Amino acid sequence: MGLVTLVMLVFLGLDINIRPEPGSEYVQEGVLGVILGLLQVLPVIFARKFPLLMLAVIFAAFVGHNALNHQVLWVAQFSSMLAFFLATSQSSDRRSLMAGGMSFAVIVVVFGIMREDVDQAIAISLLFAAVWMVGNVVRSRFRRLEVASRVIADLSEEQGRVSREAVVDERARIARELHDILGHTLNLIVIQAGAAQRVFEKTPEKALDNLSSIESTGRQALSDVDRLLGILRDPDDLSNSRSPSLEARPSISRLNSLVEEMGATGQPVELIISGSPTNIAPSTDLSAYRIVQEALTNVMTHAAGSKARVDIDYSEEFLAVTITNDSTGIDKLKGRKGGGSGVVGMRERTALFGGVFEAGSTDDGGWRVHATFPIGQTRRRGQTGDTE
Repeated sequence: MGLVTLVMLVFLGLDINIRPEPGSEYVQEGVLGVILGLLQVLPVIFARKFPLLMLAVIFAAFVGHNALNHQVLWVAQFSSMLAFFLATSQSSDRRSLMAGGMSFAVIVVVFGIMREDVDQAIAISLLFAAVWMVGNVVRSRFRRLEVASRVIADLSEEQGRVSREAVVDERARIARELHDILGHTLNLIVIQAGAAQRVFEKTPEKALDNLSSIESTGRQALSDVDRLLGILRDPDDLSNSRSPSLEARPSISRLNSLVEEMGATGQPVELIISGSPTNIAPSTDLSAYRIVQEALTNVMTHAAGSKARVDIDYSEEFLAVTITNDSTGIDKLKGRKGGGSGVVGMRERTALFGGVFEAGSTDDGGWRVHATFPIGQTRRRGQTGDTE
């Protein structure tokens, strides 16, 4: 605004020097008139920051200048119109109305009462009315832009929050997967290594079988971990990778291999599958497999040698997984402090898919784990319940 004010000051000086014309009814500006003329121009410098206040100063100087019977400074009319536009376009609705009322009052006083020029008063009123409407349109558009900017900022913040939550959920999922893979595998390795140590002197060939089983179990675990961490790899790396580990995703269809691994350690497991798998999402299939794996790992840990049974029941609306064992096993952690998070993890897995989870003792002193997953259109909000 500084350059605009400087140009207006130049025109103000010229306007004061060439007018009024000789014989005019108006009085030539003296010191006070020049000061009032300057007060009609200089406030434009601060009109952006204080639009309504500067407009009031310009109007007050304009009325005072005309009250001294000086000729109207046309450059001052431009400055007042510029300040008026800023007051209507950058202020609130209330201040815009105040600026409009102030300008109308000044026009009536100066041109309608002091100069008694009704036609000029009407013309200038229409001009200021047009400026007032343009200023309000500009203010409305700026306001819509501000609202849009706030909405974009809020959406960006919400997107960031959702992304952070997705990262946390993914980390929790990977942690559950690693817990299931490593917990199951390490339990198998410890049991097989102990068995190999016990039979090494008498039957070395059985010890060798146990070591071979340890190797295959470890390789399978490495394959599963590689598949899991493959999610985090760069897509270009995955496209060039020929590792079969990414293809061998754990599934209910691979439970026979899991049961065979258990049998190799001396843990008898009976697998019964009812119905045919239809319309089961891969994520649900994986979670059901992990629940069976975790439950059987708990059997080996807390009831080693007991008779275990896995029932898989497919229906049109649900996938039911039940793992039971009797009370004939040996708790290898008896007397130790602390407990695992296996039941908690299984409950969370089931609830994630809107299923029902139950875990508790049976009447014969054994243990039962039951999880039901809704499939197809029957999926609903998860419900969980445990009995200790």
